Amino acid sequence: MSATATASPVKKIIVKLSVVAVATLAVGAVAAAIGTAAASASTTTNWIMTGWNIHQLDQLSPATANHFFNTFGSYATGPSTTTSPVSDGFTTSSVLAYASYAQFASDIANHAISSSSYQWVMYDPEYWSGTPVNEQQNPALYMQEFGKLAHANGLKVIETPGRDLGLVPGSACAQKPSENLDQWYLRCNIPASAAASADVVVVQDQVNTTNPAEFSYLYNSSRSQAQAANPQVVVDAEVSTTYGTAAQMATAAESANAQGIYISTVTPEIGKTVAFLHHMQVAGY
Repeated sequence: MSATATASPVKKIIVKLSVVAVATLAVGAVAAAIGTAAASASTTTNWIMTGWNIHQLDQLSPATANHFFNTFGSYATGPSTTTSPVSDGFTTSSVLAYASYAQFASDIANHAISSSSYQWVMYDPEYWSGTPVNEQQNPALYMQEFGKLAHANGLKVIETPGRDLGLVPGSACAQKPSENLDQWYLRCNIPASAAASADVVVVQDQVNTTNPAEFSYLYNSSRSQAQAANPQVVVDAEVSTTYGTAAQMATAAESANAQGIYISTVTPEIGKTVAFLHHMQVAGY
Protein backbone atom coordinates (compact mmCIF):
# COMPACT_ATOMS: atom_id res chain seq x y z
CA MET A 1 0.00 0.00 0.00
CA SER A 2 1.36 3.41 -0.90
CA ALA A 3 2.28 5.61 2.05
CA THR A 4 -0.08 8.20 0.56
CA ALA A 5 -2.93 6.15 1.99
CA THR A 6 -2.13 7.42 5.48
CA ALA A 7 0.32 10.27 4.91
CA SER A 8 -0.27 13.94 5.69
CA PRO A 9 -1.89 15.96 2.88
CA VAL A 10 0.28 16.03 -0.18
CA LYS A 11 1.39 19.33 -1.67
CA LYS A 12 -0.37 20.27 -4.86
CA ILE A 13 1.71 19.54 -7.96
CA ILE A 14 1.55 20.62 -11.56
CA VAL A 15 1.17 17.70 -13.92
CA LYS A 16 2.83 18.27 -17.28
CA LEU A 17 0.64 18.30 -20.35
CA SER A 18 2.84 15.61 -21.86
CA VAL A 19 1.48 13.17 -19.27
CA VAL A 20 -2.03 13.84 -20.48
CA ALA A 21 -0.89 13.31 -24.06
CA VAL A 22 0.64 9.94 -23.23
CA ALA A 23 -2.52 8.84 -21.42
CA THR A 24 -4.68 9.99 -24.33
CA LEU A 25 -2.57 8.08 -26.86
CA ALA A 26 -2.86 5.01 -24.66
CA VAL A 27 -6.64 5.16 -24.89
CA GLY A 28 -6.61 4.91 -28.66
CA ALA A 29 -4.13 2.07 -28.64
CA VAL A 30 -6.10 0.11 -26.09
CA ALA A 31 -9.42 0.68 -27.82
CA ALA A 32 -8.02 -0.70 -31.06
CA ALA A 33 -6.45 -3.70 -29.36
CA ILE A 34 -9.29 -4.78 -27.04
CA GLY A 35 -12.50 -4.16 -28.92
CA THR A 36 -15.16 -5.90 -26.84
CA ALA A 37 -15.72 -5.87 -23.10
CA ALA A 38 -14.24 -8.65 -20.97
CA ALA A 39 -16.77 -11.06 -19.46
CA SER A 40 -15.16 -10.64 -16.03
CA ALA A 41 -15.71 -6.88 -15.98
CA SER A 42 -19.18 -7.18 -14.49
CA THR A 43 -17.82 -8.93 -11.38
CA THR A 44 -15.64 -5.96 -10.35
CA THR A 45 -17.87 -3.85 -8.15
CA ASN A 46 -15.61 -1.29 -6.43
CA TRP A 47 -12.53 0.86 -6.86
CA ILE A 48 -10.40 2.38 -4.08
CA MET A 49 -7.91 5.24 -4.22
CA THR A 50 -6.87 8.12 -1.97
CA GLY A 51 -9.12 11.16 -2.11
CA TRP A 52 -6.19 13.28 -3.26
CA ASN A 53 -5.44 10.93 -6.14
CA ILE A 54 -9.10 10.90 -7.16
CA HIS A 55 -9.00 14.70 -7.24
CA GLN A 56 -5.87 14.59 -9.41
CA LEU A 57 -7.56 12.07 -11.68
CA ASP A 58 -10.53 14.41 -12.03
CA GLN A 59 -8.22 17.25 -13.04
CA LEU A 60 -6.66 15.16 -15.82
CA SER A 61 -9.61 13.09 -17.01
CA PRO A 62 -12.98 14.11 -15.55
CA ALA A 63 -14.94 11.51 -17.49
CA THR A 64 -12.71 8.71 -16.24
CA ALA A 65 -12.85 9.94 -12.64
CA ASN A 66 -16.63 10.19 -12.85
CA HIS A 67 -16.97 6.70 -14.31
CA PHE A 68 -14.98 4.93 -11.58
CA PHE A 69 -15.40 7.11 -8.53
CA ASN A 70 -18.65 9.09 -8.69
CA THR A 71 -20.51 6.21 -7.03
CA PHE A 72 -21.18 5.04 -3.48
CA GLY A 73 -19.78 1.65 -4.48
CA SER A 74 -16.23 3.01 -4.65
CA TYR A 75 -14.02 4.51 -1.96
CA ALA A 76 -11.83 7.54 -1.30
CA THR A 77 -9.35 7.21 1.58
CA GLY A 78 -7.83 9.96 3.68
CA PRO A 79 -6.13 10.63 7.04
CA SER A 80 -8.21 13.44 8.57
CA THR A 81 -10.61 12.40 11.35
CA THR A 82 -12.80 15.47 10.78
CA THR A 83 -12.70 16.19 7.04
CA SER A 84 -13.90 13.81 4.33
CA PRO A 85 -11.31 13.01 1.62
CA VAL A 86 -14.02 13.21 -1.05
CA SER A 87 -13.93 16.34 -3.22
CA ASP A 88 -15.24 17.58 -6.57
CA GLY A 89 -18.83 16.76 -5.59
CA PHE A 90 -18.33 13.01 -5.99
CA THR A 91 -20.56 10.48 -4.22
CA THR A 92 -17.68 8.09 -3.48
CA SER A 93 -17.72 6.66 0.06
CA SER A 94 -15.27 8.28 2.49
CA VAL A 95 -12.78 6.01 4.27
CA LEU A 96 -10.66 7.11 7.23
CA ALA A 97 -7.28 5.40 6.88
CA TYR A 98 -5.20 4.05 9.76
CA ALA A 99 -1.87 2.26 9.96
CA SER A 100 -2.20 1.82 13.74
CA TYR A 101 -4.87 0.07 15.77
CA ALA A 102 -3.65 1.95 18.85
CA GLN A 103 -4.32 5.28 17.14
CA PHE A 104 -7.75 4.13 16.02
CA ALA A 105 -8.64 2.97 19.54
CA SER A 106 -7.50 6.32 20.91
CA ASP A 107 -9.60 8.22 18.38
CA ILE A 108 -12.63 6.12 19.23
CA ALA A 109 -12.14 6.68 22.96
CA ASN A 110 -11.80 10.44 22.40
CA HIS A 111 -14.76 10.67 19.97
CA ALA A 112 -12.38 12.18 17.41
CA ILE A 113 -13.94 10.68 14.29
CA SER A 114 -16.58 12.80 12.57
CA SER A 115 -19.72 10.69 12.15
CA SER A 116 -20.91 13.03 9.42
CA SER A 117 -17.75 12.40 7.37
CA TYR A 118 -17.20 8.67 7.81
CA GLN A 119 -19.03 5.39 7.77
CA TRP A 120 -15.91 3.44 6.77
CA VAL A 121 -12.44 3.00 8.29
CA MET A 122 -9.39 1.20 6.90
CA TYR A 123 -6.60 -0.60 8.75
CA ASP A 124 -3.32 -0.91 6.83
CA PRO A 125 -0.75 -2.73 9.02
CA GLU A 126 2.64 -3.02 7.36
CA TYR A 127 6.33 -3.30 8.18
CA TRP A 128 6.77 0.46 8.48
CA SER A 129 6.97 3.18 11.11
CA GLY A 130 3.25 3.91 11.00
CA THR A 131 2.34 0.54 12.51
CA PRO A 132 3.49 -0.14 16.10
CA VAL A 133 5.89 -3.08 16.43
CA ASN A 134 3.50 -5.16 18.54
CA GLU A 135 0.85 -4.79 15.84
CA GLN A 136 3.36 -5.74 13.14
CA GLN A 137 4.30 -8.85 15.08
CA ASN A 138 0.73 -10.06 15.54
CA PRO A 139 -1.36 -8.70 12.66
CA ALA A 140 -3.99 -11.43 13.01
CA LEU A 141 -4.88 -10.28 16.51
CA TYR A 142 -4.94 -6.57 15.78
CA MET A 143 -6.86 -6.86 12.51
CA GLN A 144 -9.60 -8.69 14.36
CA GLU A 145 -9.52 -6.19 17.23
CA PHE A 146 -9.69 -3.29 14.76
CA GLY A 147 -12.69 -4.79 13.00
CA LYS A 148 -14.56 -5.60 16.20
CA LEU A 149 -14.01 -2.11 17.62
CA ALA A 150 -15.08 -0.46 14.37
CA HIS A 151 -18.24 -2.54 14.07
CA ALA A 152 -19.11 -1.92 17.72
CA ASN A 153 -19.07 1.79 16.88
CA GLY A 154 -21.19 1.53 13.75
CA LEU A 155 -18.31 1.70 11.26
CA LYS A 156 -17.64 -0.59 8.29
CA VAL A 157 -14.14 -1.93 7.76
CA ILE A 158 -11.54 -2.32 5.02
CA GLU A 159 -8.37 -4.24 5.99
CA THR A 160 -5.24 -4.18 3.84
CA PRO A 161 -2.43 -6.18 5.51
CA GLY A 162 0.97 -5.95 3.83
CA ARG A 163 2.90 -9.01 2.69
CA ASP A 164 6.01 -7.43 4.18
CA LEU A 165 4.69 -8.28 7.66
CA GLY A 166 6.36 -11.63 7.05
CA LEU A 167 9.72 -9.86 7.45
CA VAL A 168 8.99 -8.48 10.94
CA PRO A 169 11.43 -9.74 13.61
CA GLY A 170 9.66 -11.52 16.43
CA SER A 171 6.57 -12.27 14.36
CA ALA A 172 3.94 -14.52 15.91
CA CYS A 173 3.96 -16.40 12.59
CA ALA A 174 7.46 -16.03 11.17
CA GLN A 175 8.41 -16.54 7.55
CA LYS A 176 10.20 -19.84 6.94
CA PRO A 177 13.56 -19.79 5.11
CA SER A 178 12.09 -21.98 2.38
CA GLU A 179 9.09 -19.80 1.53
CA ASN A 180 8.48 -16.51 -0.24
CA LEU A 181 6.17 -13.82 1.09
CA ASP A 182 3.18 -15.00 -0.93
CA GLN A 183 3.55 -18.43 0.66
CA TRP A 184 3.99 -16.89 4.12
CA TYR A 185 0.89 -14.72 3.62
CA LEU A 186 -1.29 -17.74 2.87
CA ARG A 187 0.25 -20.17 5.39
CA CYS A 188 -0.17 -17.69 8.24
CA ASN A 189 -3.83 -17.18 7.27
CA ILE A 190 -3.47 -13.43 6.82
CA PRO A 191 -6.47 -13.15 4.45
CA ALA A 192 -8.69 -15.17 6.80
CA SER A 193 -7.59 -13.15 9.82
CA ALA A 194 -8.35 -9.92 7.97
CA ALA A 195 -11.71 -11.16 6.74
CA ALA A 196 -12.95 -12.39 10.12
CA SER A 197 -13.88 -8.87 11.25
CA ALA A 198 -13.89 -6.93 7.97
CA ASP A 199 -16.32 -5.99 5.23
CA VAL A 200 -13.63 -5.60 2.55
CA VAL A 201 -10.15 -7.13 2.40
CA VAL A 202 -7.49 -5.84 0.00
CA VAL A 203 -4.85 -8.33 -1.13
CA GLN A 204 -1.60 -6.39 -1.55
CA ASP A 205 -0.69 -8.23 -4.74
CA GLN A 206 0.95 -5.32 -6.55
CA VAL A 207 4.50 -6.73 -6.45
CA ASN A 208 3.27 -9.51 -8.78
CA THR A 209 1.94 -7.10 -11.41
CA THR A 210 4.36 -8.21 -14.13
CA ASN A 211 3.62 -11.89 -13.42
CA PRO A 212 -0.13 -12.26 -14.08
CA ALA A 213 -0.16 -15.97 -13.19
CA GLU A 214 1.25 -15.28 -9.71
CA PHE A 215 -0.94 -12.19 -9.33
CA SER A 216 -4.04 -14.28 -10.06
CA TYR A 217 -2.85 -17.16 -7.86
CA LEU A 218 -2.26 -15.00 -4.79
CA TYR A 219 -5.50 -13.08 -5.22
CA ASN A 220 -7.72 -16.11 -5.79
CA SER A 221 -6.06 -18.19 -3.06
CA SER A 222 -6.50 -15.26 -0.68
CA ARG A 223 -10.11 -14.75 -1.72
CA SER A 224 -10.91 -18.42 -1.09
CA GLN A 225 -9.29 -18.28 2.33
CA ALA A 226 -10.97 -14.98 3.25
CA GLN A 227 -14.44 -16.04 2.17
CA ALA A 228 -14.12 -19.36 3.97
CA ALA A 229 -13.67 -17.31 7.15
CA ASN A 230 -16.37 -14.77 6.25
CA PRO A 231 -18.62 -15.60 3.27
CA GLN A 232 -19.91 -12.01 3.12
CA VAL A 233 -16.52 -10.31 2.80
CA VAL A 234 -15.59 -8.58 -0.47
CA VAL A 235 -12.01 -9.23 -1.59
CA ASP A 236 -10.10 -6.68 -3.68
CA ALA A 237 -6.77 -6.89 -5.46
CA GLU A 238 -4.21 -4.08 -5.46
CA VAL A 239 -2.20 -2.62 -8.31
CA SER A 240 0.37 0.14 -8.01
CA THR A 241 2.02 2.63 -10.32
CA THR A 242 5.32 1.48 -8.75
CA TYR A 243 5.06 -1.89 -10.51
CA GLY A 244 4.74 -2.37 -14.25
CA THR A 245 3.32 -0.26 -17.04
CA ALA A 246 -0.30 0.81 -17.26
CA ALA A 247 -0.93 -2.05 -19.69
CA GLN A 248 0.72 -4.56 -17.33
CA MET A 249 -1.37 -3.26 -14.43
CA ALA A 250 -4.51 -3.79 -16.51
CA THR A 251 -3.45 -7.29 -17.56
CA ALA A 252 -2.81 -8.26 -13.95
CA ALA A 253 -6.10 -6.78 -12.73
CA GLU A 254 -8.05 -8.59 -15.43
CA SER A 255 -6.25 -11.88 -14.78
CA ALA A 256 -7.49 -11.99 -11.19
CA ASN A 257 -11.18 -11.36 -11.98
CA ALA A 258 -11.20 -9.47 -8.68
CA GLN A 259 -14.27 -8.18 -6.86
CA GLY A 260 -12.63 -4.76 -6.57
CA ILE A 261 -9.37 -2.94 -7.26
CA TYR A 262 -7.28 -0.75 -4.96
CA ILE A 263 -5.05 1.58 -6.97
CA SER A 264 -1.92 2.75 -5.16
CA THR A 265 -0.66 5.83 -6.96
CA VAL A 266 2.60 7.69 -6.47
CA THR A 267 1.61 11.32 -7.02
CA PRO A 268 4.02 12.11 -9.90
CA GLU A 269 2.72 9.03 -11.76
CA ILE A 270 -0.96 9.96 -11.82
CA GLY A 271 -0.72 9.87 -15.62
CA LYS A 272 -0.07 6.13 -15.41
CA THR A 273 -3.21 5.74 -13.31
CA VAL A 274 -5.20 7.62 -15.97
CA ALA A 275 -3.84 5.28 -18.65
CA PHE A 276 -4.54 2.19 -16.51
CA LEU A 277 -8.15 3.21 -15.92
CA HIS A 278 -8.61 3.97 -19.60
CA HIS A 279 -7.43 0.41 -20.32
CA MET A 280 -9.96 -0.93 -17.84
CA GLN A 281 -12.82 1.23 -19.09
CA VAL A 282 -12.26 0.19 -22.69
CA ALA A 283 -12.25 -3.42 -21.50
CA GLY A 284 -15.74 -2.90 -20.12
CA TYR A 285 -15.08 -2.11 -16.46
